[in-house]
Amino acid sequence: MKERIISLLRRVGIFLKTDVIYLAKGGSWMTFGQGINMFVGFCVSIAFANLLPKESFGIYKFILSAVAIIGIFSFIDMGTAVIQAVARGFGNSLKRGFRENLKWGLGIFLAGFALSIYYYLNGNALLSFSFLLAGVLLPVIASAGLYGSYLMGKKDFRRSTLYGIIRNVIPALSLILTLFLTQNLAVIITVYFFSIALVSLFLYWITIRTYRGENKKEDSGLVSYGKHLGVMGIIGSVADNLDKILIFHYLGAIPLAIYAFAIAPVEQLQSGKKILNALILSKLSERPFEELQKSAPRKIWMLALYALILISIYVPLIPYFYQFFYPQYLDSVFYSQMYSLTLFGIIGSVLESNLVAHKKKKELYVNRTINPIVRIALFLLLIPTFGLIGLIIAQIIARFFSGFLSYYLVTRPFKSLSSN
Repeated sequence: MKERIISLLRRVGIFLKTDVIYLAKGGSWMTFGQGINMFVGFCVSIAFANLLPKESFGIYKFILSAVAIIGIFSFIDMGTAVIQAVARGFGNSLKRGFRENLKWGLGIFLAGFALSIYYYLNGNALLSFSFLLAGVLLPVIASAGLYGSYLMGKKDFRRSTLYGIIRNVIPALSLILTLFLTQNLAVIITVYFFSIALVSLFLYWITIRTYRGENKKEDSGLVSYGKHLGVMGIIGSVADNLDKILIFHYLGAIPLAIYAFAIAPVEQLQSGKKILNALILSKLSERPFEELQKSAPRKIWMLALYALILISIYVPLIPYFYQFFYPQYLDSVFYSQMYSLTLFGIIGSVLESNLVAHKKKKELYVNRTINPIVRIALFLLLIPTFGLIGLIIAQIIARFFSGFLSYYLVTRPFKSLSSN
C-alpha cells in the first residue's frame, strides 16, 4: 500500500511538475500542527467573544495591530534569511540571527517607549503600559522565534510542528484562563506578551541544544539579506495592520471588533498558504529560477482552483458557524462572506516565494513596495467613505492586484548586469 501511494504521488508530481512526495511528507506534519493550532485559536476566539465586551476586544485588537507596526523599526527580517541560509548548509545561522535580531530590536524598544510616553502624556495609562511592555518584549519574542525558521531550513518538520504546537497552546491556555478570571485589559496584555516570550525562549534553547553538533559555517550575506527583507517589509507591515488602526480611528472600537471577527475564520483558512510557503521555500532555493518561471502558469490555475473550492464551501456554511459559536457577532457574517474572496491571494503569495528563494532583490523591492502602497491608498480612499464594506472591497482588489504583479515579476524579472 505504501509503495502504491508513493507511486501515485510520483505520477501526480510529474503532472504538476512539483515534488508532491516532499509536500506530502512535510505537509502532513505541518497540517497536523496547523489543525491543532487552529483549534486552539478557535477556543481563544470563543473565550474573547463570550467573556470580553466588544469595545474591550476592539481596544485589544488595536493594541496588537499598533504593536505589529512598531515591529518595523527593527529594519531587519531574519526569519526568511535564516531559512534560506540553513537550507544551503550554513549551520550557525540561528545563533547569529538571534544576536543580530536582538541588536536591531533597539529600534522597536525606542518606538514602543516613544508611544508609551505619548499616551501617558495624553492620559491613557492602558495604552502607555501596553506599548512600553511591547517595546521591551517584542525584540526578545522575534529573536527567540527564529528557532522555527531554523527548523524549517533543516526540513525538520516533525520537531517544527511539535514546537509550534507548544508555542501556541501554552499562551492560548494562559489567555483563556485569564479571561475567565478578569476583564482587565492590562492583565490580559501582560499575560499575552510574557507567555509568548517565555515559551519562545525555552524553545530556542531546546533547539540550540538539539543541534549543538551542527557545523559552525556562517552565511556572509545573512545579515545583509535580512536587512533587505526588513526594509522591503516595512510598507507591507504597515499595510497589514493599518486597516484596523483606521477602523479604530474613524469608526471606533466596536466596528473594529466586528471586522476582526469577520476576517478571523478566513485568516485561519489563509494559514494553508503559510504552510505551503514554509514548505516550498527551501525546495525552491534548490531549483533553477528558469524552471520556476516555466511552471508559474500551471501553478496559478492549481492555486486558483484551490481557492475557489474553499470559497464555495465557506460562503454557504459560515452563517451557521456564527450562529452557533459567535451569536454576539452575527453582524460579521456578510463581511466574512465577502472577505473570503481574498483567499485568491494565495496566488501572489506562492509566486513571491520564487523571488525570495532566489534572492531577486530588485523584484522583491518592487513587489513589496507597490503592493502595500496600493493597499494603503485603497484603505485611505474607501474606509472614510464606505466604512467596513469599503475596507473589504479594498482588501479584495489588493489581493488580486498582488497576484498579477507577482506573476509579472516572476515571468519578466529585471535583467542582471551579468546577464547583460
